[in-house]
Amino acid sequence: MAGNIEAGCLARVVWGLRGADSPNINLVVRVQAYVGDERSLGRIWRCEAEYGERIMERPNIPLGLVDFAESWLKKIDPDTLPPSARIVKLKETA
Repeated sequence: MAGNIEAGCLARVVWGLRGADSPNINLVVRVQAYVGDERSLGRIWRCEAEYGERIMERPNIPLGLVDFAESWLKKIDPDTLPPSARIVKLKETA
C-alpha cells in the first residue's frame, strides 16, 4: 500500500483502525514527520489532516494533526489532484 512515504509528501489515506469503515479513507494529507514504530502497525507518520478524525483523543497532538500507519498511506503526485481536493494548509506560526 505504501510507497516512499516521507516528510513533506502528499498522501491519500487508504486504510485505518476501523478498516474499510475508517472515516479518514480518501482524505488527502500532508505527511509531516515520522514519529516512531508501533509493534502491530509498523512505522507511524504524523500528518496535517484538518478534516481527519481521531478514534482516540491524544492531548499531546495538536488539533489538525493525525497519526497514520505508513501502510495506510499511499503517496500521491500533487499534479494529479483535482482543484476541489481537500488539502490541509496549516497557518505557520512565528
